Amino acid sequence: IREYTDADGHTEVILCVANVSRAAQAAELELSQYADKVPVEMLGGSAFPPIGQLPFLLTLPPYAFYWFLLAAHDRMPSWHIQATEGLPELTTLVLRKRMEELLEAPARDTLQTTILPQYLPKRRWFAGKEGPIDEVRLRYGVRFATATTPVLLSEIEVLSGGAANHYQLPFGLLPEDQINTALPQQLALSRVRRAHQVGLITDAFVLEPFIRAVLHACQDGLRLPCGSGAGELRFECTDLLAALGLNDESAVRYLSAEQSNSSVVIGDRVVLKLIRRVNPGIHPELEMSAYLTAAGFANISPLLAWVSRVDEQNAPHLLMIAQGYLSNQGDAWAWTQNTLERAIRDQMAPPSLDAEAHTDALLELTGFAALLGQRLGEMHLLLAAPTDDEAFRPRPSDADDSQRWGTQISAELNHALDLLAQHRDALDPDSQALVDDLQQQRDGLAQHIASLAEQAEGGLLMRVHGDLHLGQVLVVQGDAYLIDFEGEPSRPLQERRAKHSPYKDVSGVLRSFDYAAAMILRSASAVDLSGPAQQARQRVARQYLHQSRHAFVEAYGLATAAMPHAWQQAEGERAALELFCLEKAAYEITYEAENRPSWLAVPLHGLHGLISTWGES
Repeated sequence: IREYTDADGHTEVILCVANVSRAAQAAELELSQYADKVPVEMLGGSAFPPIGQLPFLLTLPPYAFYWFLLAAHDRMPSWHIQATEGLPELTTLVLRKRMEELLEAPARDTLQTTILPQYLPKRRWFAGKEGPIDEVRLRYGVRFATATTPVLLSEIEVLSGGAANHYQLPFGLLPEDQINTALPQQLALSRVRRAHQVGLITDAFVLEPFIRAVLHACQDGLRLPCGSGAGELRFECTDLLAALGLNDESAVRYLSAEQSNSSVVIGDRVVLKLIRRVNPGIHPELEMSAYLTAAGFANISPLLAWVSRVDEQNAPHLLMIAQGYLSNQGDAWAWTQNTLERAIRDQMAPPSLDAEAHTDALLELTGFAALLGQRLGEMHLLLAAPTDDEAFRPRPSDADDSQRWGTQISAELNHALDLLAQHRDALDPDSQALVDDLQQQRDGLAQHIASLAEQAEGGLLMRVHGDLHLGQVLVVQGDAYLIDFEGEPSRPLQERRAKHSPYKDVSGVLRSFDYAAAMILRSASAVDLSGPAQQARQRVARQYLHQSRHAFVEAYGLATAAMPHAWQQAEGERAALELFCLEKAAYEITYEAENRPSWLAVPLHGLHGLISTWGES
């Protein structure tokens, strides 16, 4: 271990491991004092699994060595999945015969007052971790038949700080002799005893019989009354589901049982997503998927089936959605990072080895950016078409819309500038200079935004993706597929279903390019690479940004040439793009200031770059 502390008190730790044997060796290193640090291999910049409390396992070829920078948690590799945290001790519930006894005293009282208040804060999909839980209520429980395990489909209401939120948590009873994987144990709520049988009450989503039963119920069009004035559960599907030919032998593979929603792949043909946070109203993921699938748009996951609860006021509550599985090369964010690293390595390779290799990697990135622009344009053109469906009927923006944009975006930017002023002293000198420059331009900011909003009048307002970035795009055989149409989960459903300028999506992708370039530059500084390596990264980042932005915007423009905008001014299209890029940069500054202050420099440079081009064509 080698450590260095600079004059500002920042400590850097390097772990050096060498195998001096002519045989391959394995070693277990006691590194628990560096728990949660991420070993970053200093020659290639690759992140290894994070250090924990257990010995850290390494294997080395003959005469091999590693030099690791023990980096902060924000260098966590994208493929790392944090271990699921279970309850330290499990309460035992006693049932006489039926699962429905969980809804009756004393089991119900124990669940509501003891088990669930401890269980929920450990779940990644639970949004109320910051404040205390005042009360938990079981809203309903519906018996759902599976091949081998009894299940109760249920929703729970969590009261905290005067607000009520609803979550979906299906309860499954897993007998002890059927426990053959770790996940049901990690997500267990309690032990259970039923006569002579013992087992676990766990999250039913991690039980394969439950997953298969849901798809069967969708094909059968099952209806289940919820009772207690909660309406009924409806299982529905499109004709595409039956055509897939799935059966009880189709493999079940879990993707993200512990994210904001939970997902599983069945037979490499279907992705079933369980919506954890439940809200009344039409869900944009279902609505957009249904519309685009019916319209024949190919570059999405087609809608196959869905499960919803329809309450007594006839309001739908989406619970699950099944879409076509896309065999992919990863999302566009991870793919871009990998391809950029390849471009950097090729830039540094001796010319005699492969003089044009780095050009190929950058050309691949540029080609994908153009393809993404084309696919987004094709989708927007489809969504801009006239329709009798009021939820999707586009309209040109008017003066009231321009005034609203000017007011809202000006307020967001002023708030962003206030946050930058608060965080100024924590930034590097170059960023501090940018903050000072932006503060001096406050007076002209509102006027400039009002001018842009006025020029953007007449642009179409329509349904859009709403939260588009490289992480919401899958790379499928080199093509771009758009996914996750639910919008920003923290926003109300009505706001996520609103009509926007298509340049909201365009600006989201352009800002995501900026983040991708910033990421590889941050990787460079984190491992203290040599001058030539730093220069190679900076060169690749500049080329990538310039080429990808240009290719994306040009391809999008070609794909949407027939879009019936009704611009009132000649500069309407340019103004709309700049306006919504400013809005996105302001949002990013607010987000980073509140969640990741160390990333503030990225949107700061983006915002300054946009404002510094005022008046340029």
